[in-house]
Amino acid sequence: MDKDICSGCCGCVDHCPVAAINVIDDVVVVDNDICMECLICTKVCPLGAPQVVDQAVNN
Repeated sequence: MDKDICSGCCGCVDHCPVAAINVIDDVVVVDNDICMECLICTKVCPLGAPQVVDQAVNN
């Protein structure tokens, strides 16, 4: 998750089917152990904050 781009809208949090994306201390983070790489987060984010790196969504 690119923290410089993320607006904190939580669209990715709301749409993640496995609850791999959460807000911790006002920062959106991805738990790559839970993430199933469906890439829904990349599709719902209007700013492009979730970024795929090495087949995992980058924190």
